[in-house]
Amino acid sequence: MIRYAKPTSVDEALALLGEGAWRILAGGTDFYPAQGSKPFRDNVLDVNGLASLRGIAETSDHFVIGARTTWTDIVRHPLPPAFDALKQAAREVGSVQIQNVASVAGNLCNASPAADGVPALLVLDA
Repeated sequence: MIRYAKPTSVDEALALLGEGAWRILAGGTDFYPAQGSKPFRDNVLDVNGLASLRGIAETSDHFVIGARTTWTDIVRHPLPPAFDALKQAAREVGSVQIQNVASVAGNLCNASPAADGVPALLVLDA
């Protein structure tokens, strides 16, 4: 039986991941097109309820960008000039509609040849 889960905490998500194989759903901008009209065959773990995975925080020596942070979040955040290339890349990820929902982690994990944010993140040693 296929399972769908939308955990409300990171601990709950990690516990579910420990139970077996899951396809992780965040922004869904690659998830749904890849699925197409095929029936679901894998468990789906929807992380959209995990607010702690979205946002940008500054620590004493670096910035933390949450996995669910969108490209629009990056563009709008008052990051220092060292992040200008990342902001520029964020503006190139799909359309504005995609930028509003696509997650940074999804762009990294999907292994798309059009992963616009990857070069800028690599330059930042992310």
